[in-house]
Amino acid sequence: MLGGKLHRRVIERNEALNQPQTLKDLMQGKIETANGDTSVLKEAQTIIYGDREKTYGHPSKNLTAIASMWNAYLKSVGDRELNAQDVCVMMTLLKCARLANNPTHRDSLVDGAAYLALIERCGDESKSNGSKEMK
Repeated sequence: MLGGKLHRRVIERNEALNQPQTLKDLMQGKIETANGDTSVLKEAQTIIYGDREKTYGHPSKNLTAIASMWNAYLKSVGDRELNAQDVCVMMTLLKCARLANNPTHRDSLVDGAAYLALIERCGDESKSNGSKEMK
């Protein structure tokens, strides 16, 4: 048999896990996973209101910059289906938009370079599969 405090905690956790998790609970940090970890939503909230905003700026400003870059790219490629290389370019543009807020952020620099390098790898795969390459 479990001790008093531990037993109560197990019962409370089981009851909490059987209750619907509300947005109010999320905002107050009361939601946990079955194993007691912080929920994915709580972790995301911590990220978007913490380091992420410090690094990339206010989400509205950053996402607007990304949308502007993506719209320009999509306009330039014309009316065609996107391919893997297009995604690489667009992800590079996402990293460039983030660099506008913090030009020395190493993660964005490395990721941007990696996406550019992937364009060649995707092109190699397209050639071997006979797919259309990016033009």
